[in-house]
Amino acid sequence: MPKGWKLSSSPDWNIDRTFASTFYFPHKTTKANQIKRIYRNPIYLAKEYKQMIDSGKVKNQSELARIKGISRARITQILNLLKLDKDTFDMIEQIGDPMNKK
Repeated sequence: MPKGWKLSSSPDWNIDRTFASTFYFPHKTTKANQIKRIYRNPIYLAKEYKQMIDSGKVKNQSELARIKGISRARITQILNLLKLDKDTFDMIEQIGDPMNKK
């Protein structure tokens, strides 16, 4: 910067760059056909998945995962619920299927 120059603000300080904007946000959005979510009891899912594999509807857990659109690891986790002790298994099964909430 040459001697004697003093820069006190931006170089374009004399250009009017001020503007105003107004935004309107709706208070609450409503969907016309809101789908009610159904939660399945994992014990019933495990029984259903095991039956599909045993009956031959699906070849293995990988094919079941592809059909259901979830990971193979999640299928394994659900099927491992069948290995729970009898008391815990019965208690979870008594909740019923489908469930109202998670």
